[in-house]
Amino acid sequence: MNMRTTGALGLAIAGVATMLSAGTAAADPAPPYVDLQAFGYVSCGGPLPDRPESNSLIDHGWVTNHGPGTAYDVRVWFNGGVSRSAGMLAPGESLQIEQVVPSWGCPFRAISVKSSTSTYDINSGNNWWVARN
Repeated sequence: MNMRTTGALGLAIAGVATMLSAGTAAADPAPPYVDLQAFGYVSCGGPLPDRPESNSLIDHGWVTNHGPGTAYDVRVWFNGGVSRSAGMLAPGESLQIEQVVPSWGCPFRAISVKSSTSTYDINSGNNWWVARN
């Protein structure tokens, strides 16, 4: 009887060892979520060709994928302005946009930078930013 118990225990330990080694041998894929974060600022530029205004304001915006997964169907845009899209954005990559607006001098300007993706975004609260100079 002692021999049979030891044999069953040995088989059980061997089975657990096989499951553990098989489980760690396969690489776990990145979680299927992203964390897009929008950011931007406004800078002052010189006059534009063929325009009477003395200056221009340049809106700079971008979105960066801070998540572990690849973001698909990414779009970044200025509220009421330029937009740009990308089929995919790998972790750590950014998508940038810029628009130039003629102005007299360099007055204060604030414009929203917004972003979206078809991939699950774990923190969609940071998908927009108010760019200011």
